[in-house]
Amino acid sequence: MNIFQMKTKPHGIERARQFIDEKFVCIGWPGIGNLEQTSKDEIRDKLEQSYGYTGHKLGNALGQVNTFINTMKAGDVVLITEKNWVYIGTVGSYKYDQQYDNEQDAMCHRRNVEWTDRVLITNLESSIQRLISNRNTICQYPEAIEESGLDKIFVKQPSLNKENSAKLDSLFQDALVVLEEELKSTDPDRRLKAAAELIRLKNN
Repeated sequence: MNIFQMKTKPHGIERARQFIDEKFVCIGWPGIGNLEQTSKDEIRDKLEQSYGYTGHKLGNALGQVNTFINTMKAGDVVLITEKNWVYIGTVGSYKYDQQYDNEQDAMCHRRNVEWTDRVLITNLESSIQRLISNRNTICQYPEAIEESGLDKIFVKQPSLNKENSAKLDSLFQDALVVLEEELKSTDPDRRLKAAAELIRLKNN
């Protein structure tokens, strides 16, 4: 799992809120067609032919388009910013949407995103803050995800199987019996604690 930051202004059009609400990210560069299963060399040719890029400008555009198409994989983490917040999500596979392949929309190169969290920029690790300050349309975090502090967000708790779930239900019933006995205690402190715990369980 790799981490990427993306800017929210593809082809000069601000789309941060659209990315968040419609659960996708995209890059610009309309007019070069469907890039699914397209190699880096083929992308270079398309950029040269459609945009007339050469030299440094070609290399810069090629690096960003190729990163979005070939380096980023389904399941990777993407970060975008809106005001003081960073939105954290997991991307799907690249898809080309021909209806947006024009100068007005310019969002035909897309990936769906499942947004999982929103964090204040100031609460992120310094290495992630440096990443999102990068001016490129897209760039990859150079360290392991553990160094970013984001790995905790994506750790999934194992689900209970039927056997363990049944055991948990049985133990919960036993615990209720214990609390019931505590309510009958002659010690007022023990009765109070038992009553408070029952109220807490009921409210949860």
